[in-house]
Formats: sequence, structure tokens, C-alpha cells
Amino acid sequence: MRHWPLTALQLTTADLVLRLPSDDDLDALAQVAADGVVPDGAVYFPQPWASAPPAERAKNVVQNHWWARGDWTRENWRLLLAVFHDGQVIGQQNLSARDFAITGEARTGFWLGRRFQGHGYGTQMRAAALALAFDGLGAARVTSTAFADNAASRAVSRKFGYRPNGVHRISVDGHRYNAHEEVIEAADWQGCASVVPVGIAGLPDCIPLFR
Repeated sequence: MRHWPLTALQLTTADLVLRLPSDDDLDALAQVAADGVVPDGAVYFPQPWASAPPAERAKNVVQNHWWARGDWTRENWRLLLAVFHDGQVIGQQNLSARDFAITGEARTGFWLGRRFQGHGYGTQMRAAALALAFDGLGAARVTSTAFADNAASRAVSRKFGYRPNGVHRISVDGHRYNAHEEVIEAADWQGCASVVPVGIAGLPDCIPLFR
């Protein structure tokens, strides 16, 4: 799409392709969310969308993508990429930032459908986001936040050498949760970038949208 070059942006790892979803892809992604993202009763996100009823989870995914695109500015952007394995949508990888041109700081987030968890895809997804942030956009640091009992997300951060960056108390549906923020600096990324090779295509025309 000439007037929205992000549609040409694509990240690849050994097993995955990450890109903006088409309308059909977005519908499939919403169904993955409807089929289940977190264990029953678990709360892993500040917004309790993942523990909502299936139809509401699906609608939230669709509306979140529409909102992220429509609200995009260089000062405040949220890149929501659909993740594909063998052509099948399996989850979503986020990269977002406020005032990136000034701070050089971005943050990541991700989710996988429950039936696709436990195969190492989360590690590859995080590597793709970090490669885009550091190698593609020249980030200085990237943060990730995970609730205390979200063991899978915190394990991915440890693989890449993130360091603790504080614990925040967050209220979700009237209940208190501890959210652990971790950070990785550009210099740390250089030491582990080769662990999960990442290909980046279609980025040059997108740069003005990020900074």
C-alpha cells in the first residue's frame, strides 16, 4: 500500500513470519484469541482482554488493531504484527514507543494462542521485535513487562539477558498484581543478536513513521 508502507514490512525467523495482518488474517488472529490465550483464571495483561469471554476476546483483538493503525503518530506508535507459522496465524508481537526519536526507548509485548505455546515461538518473536528495534530503528533500550506468574514471558527475557527495571503494582478488575519490568540495552543485544537470526524486509520506506 503506497500510503501505508508498514504493509510491506516483514520480519522472518527460522520458523516464523511477522507482518501486519490483512483483514482475513486479522479475522483468523481474532479466532486464535477466542480459542484461548491464557490458562483459565490467569491474568497476564494490564487490560483483562485475554480472560474475557471468547467472542469479546476476538472483538477486542480486531478493534485493537484498528485503533493502533488509526491512532499512529511518530510521537506515539504501536506496531501490532501477526505471527505466522507455516502460513497459519498463531499469535501477535507488539513493538511500541512514545517519543522514540528523543528517548530511543521502545517496549515489547506478545501473546500466543494456547495450542501454539511451548514450542519456542515466543523466543523467536521477541528476537524479531528486538532486531527491528535495535538493528532496524537504532533503539537505545527496550523494555518488557510481565506479571509475576507469567513464567513464559519472563523466561524469554532471561534468554536475552534483560535486567530487572523495577516492579509496578497494577490493578486489574479490582485486584492487585505485581508487574515486573525488565530492560535490555543496545550493547547487550549485540552480544545475543546471532542466537536467533532475523530477516527484516520493507523497512526503509517505513522509517519516517517511527522517528
